[in-house]
Amino acid sequence: MTAGAEPGEWPVLVTGAGGFIGGHVARGLAAAGHRVVGLARRPPRVEPADPAIDWRIGDLREPDVRRGALRGVRGVVHAAGWVSLGADPTGESRVVNVEATRGLLADAAAAGVERFVYTSTLHTLAAGTAEEPADEATPWNLRTVDAPYSRTKREAERLTLDGFKGTAGVVVCPGMAIGPRDLKPTSTRVLLMMAAARCVFLPGGGIPVVDAEVVARAHRMALTEGEAGSRYAVVGPYLSYREMARLVARLAGRPRLVGPVPDAFERPLVALARALGRGKAGDGFSAAAVAGGFLRLHVSGARADRTFGLTHPPPIRSIYGALEDARRSGRAPWLHLRDPEAPPPD
Repeated sequence: MTAGAEPGEWPVLVTGAGGFIGGHVARGLAAAGHRVVGLARRPPRVEPADPAIDWRIGDLREPDVRRGALRGVRGVVHAAGWVSLGADPTGESRVVNVEATRGLLADAAAAGVERFVYTSTLHTLAAGTAEEPADEATPWNLRTVDAPYSRTKREAERLTLDGFKGTAGVVVCPGMAIGPRDLKPTSTRVLLMMAAARCVFLPGGGIPVVDAEVVARAHRMALTEGEAGSRYAVVGPYLSYREMARLVARLAGRPRLVGPVPDAFERPLVALARALGRGKAGDGFSAAAVAGGFLRLHVSGARADRTFGLTHPPPIRSIYGALEDARRSGRAPWLHLRDPEAPPPD
C-alpha cells in the first residue's frame, strides 16, 4: 500500500478475525473506513455496534478458502495461527503457522495483494534488561522458552519478510495484549485466575503489556506506514506478574496476598514440567510456560510508537476493560470491579 491512501480504497483480508487480536484488528480497520473481509473458522461473536465486516467461514489451510477470501483485496493482515507454549506431537504448529502462511503468501501474490502484515509474537525477539531493553535488531536469546510455537512463528516471519513476487511483508510482534472480547481466552485467563484467588505465589518474571486497541491501530498503520521487510515490537509498559496481580487486586479485591516464587525454583520446576509434559499437548504446565514465568522480557517498542504514532493507556485501564467484558458477557459474573480511576484502597 502507499502512504496517504484513503482507507476506503483498500479492501483488506484479516485472517483469524474471529479471534482476540484478529477481531480487534478487523473491527478497527472497518471503523476506519476499510472494506474488511474477515476469515474465521467458525461464526464469530458479533455485537450490534460492530462495524460491517464481510465474513467468510472456513479453514485457512484449504486453498479454495484462501483464494476466495483474497478475491479483490489489496492488503492482508494474517492474524490466524496455532498458539501454545506446549508440545506439538501432531505437527499442527508447522501446518498452520508455516505451511498455511506460505500458501497464503503465494495466493496473495497471485491475487495482486500489495501489502502483507503478519501477526507474530515477542517470543521471536529477545529479552534485554530494564536499563537496556531489547529491540527488533537484538539477536534472539529466548532459548528457555523455545517451543514449537516460537520456532514456527520465526519461520513464518522469515517467509513474510522475504516478500513474495512483489508483495511487501511487514511483521508486528505484540506484547501481552489485554482488552475486551478475549473469547479463548488468552491474557484474560491469567487475569481471571488472579482475580479468583485469595492468594497467589508468582515468579519474578514479567512482560510488556499492550492495550488491544493499540495493537489494532499498529496493524492498521503497518498497512500504510510500515517499512517493507521490517519487524515492529508493539509494546506498552513492562509489568512483572506480581505487579499485574496487584493491579487486578486493586480492581477486583483479589488476590489479597501476592507472594514470590524465588528464582532458585526455576530449574527444578522446568525439569518437572518437562518430565510431566513430555510429548503432550497443552501449555498449562509446559517447560516453556514455566520458564516464561521467570523470564524478564524487557523489549522496547520505541520504533513502532514512532512509526505508527502509538500512545499507550495505563495498564490498569486495559485490565479493567478485559475483566469488565468477562463480567458483562457472563464468563465471570462473580466479579465486582472498582473504578480504575479511583485511588488505591488503603
